[in-house]
Amino acid sequence: MSVLAVFSALLKGWLRSKTGVFFSFLFPAMLLLIFSTVFSGGGDGAFTLFIQNADQEQGIPTDLSVQFISALESTGAFSIKYMSPEVDAATYARENPSFNYQYRILIIPEGFEEKALSRSMSVRIGVIIDTLSLVRDGYVPYISESDLEKEEKLLATVKDTIPAEVPVVTLLTNEGDAAAPVITGIIYSVANSFSNRLINADSVLAVGSEPLEERELHAVDYFLPGFVAAFIMTNGIVGATSTISEYRRNGQVKRLAATPLPKLSWILGNILQQTVLAFALTGVMIVLGWLIFGVTLIPNGYALALIFVGAVAFCSIGMVLGGVIKDVEAAAGAGNAIAFPMMFLSGSFWQIEMMPDYMQKIAQVLPLHYFHDGLLQIMVYDNPSRSCGAFLVLGAFALLFIAIAVKVTKWREF
Repeated sequence: MSVLAVFSALLKGWLRSKTGVFFSFLFPAMLLLIFSTVFSGGGDGAFTLFIQNADQEQGIPTDLSVQFISALESTGAFSIKYMSPEVDAATYARENPSFNYQYRILIIPEGFEEKALSRSMSVRIGVIIDTLSLVRDGYVPYISESDLEKEEKLLATVKDTIPAEVPVVTLLTNEGDAAAPVITGIIYSVANSFSNRLINADSVLAVGSEPLEERELHAVDYFLPGFVAAFIMTNGIVGATSTISEYRRNGQVKRLAATPLPKLSWILGNILQQTVLAFALTGVMIVLGWLIFGVTLIPNGYALALIFVGAVAFCSIGMVLGGVIKDVEAAAGAGNAIAFPMMFLSGSFWQIEMMPDYMQKIAQVLPLHYFHDGLLQIMVYDNPSRSCGAFLVLGAFALLFIAIAVKVTKWREF
């Protein structure tokens, strides 16, 4: 009964706190909307690419350069803008405020069409020579070798007279452009395809893809478990720490020393409050996701059980911080210092494979990583058996930190 009394008192205090309501619901909801919009591809996803086409005849771009630009545009990856061929592209980008220190300029050099056509003819002849050589080596008993040698020598002579200089298109980017490797890769792929078309080469390899899951899920569905886990973790650590700090500031915790309230009841009451808030937060996020992004995920019994264990584990960490750190501001700062790095290092917002190796190793020892992965296995992949590790890790954290919280919580220190 003492646990329920503490829970009731804490819940009433929280409901009277506008700041508490904001950081428990509105702040996570705002982040959900922002991150979901970004990760679901709400924009057109096109990179702005300036093109300076210097391959012109009497002021008119050559046909081949126009076709190359059309091939780039057909990918849907670029929003094409044009730059005058009369200016120095690098100087213009640095001095023009409209670029805002972020420029991606593709320079098509003068002579692009002429060099590309000559190079394609040289490559075609080279392919014919190699084919004749292969035929001569493999079928010499059936074909006159001397005739093939004459053809090879004649084609080699013709090939030597054709300029074979490779036209080079140049991409200018600033050093801080994180998207530069992606843009370079797309342009490289288009250039390869364009080269094959010039020599009339058919594809010898095709790539197909098929989803492993049969469920029809939206992009946000895959991110929702990570958002839920991250915000429950933040509310648990920061919320519990802030609650104790606020009660300590008001002198209300100090009065508990004159009551028969056990420390364990105080700790469990706080944990129960944060756990109830965790379920409420999960509901709010799922409803928002459903209304705005069409989220279809609904937590089943396994997911609700893992949310309960996760909320208890992270709230118990906050109770330890509140019991160890006496200064109110330092306790709140410590909670944020633990929660926010864990939020972004655990893989909740993006796959840990995108991070450097040493950061991946850090992520794999964080409890939030297991919480997020467990919810993902249950809610998205419908594979509860693979969430056993998450239950074990979070359960161990919960028991360990509850025991520590009981040890470090001393009424007389308040």
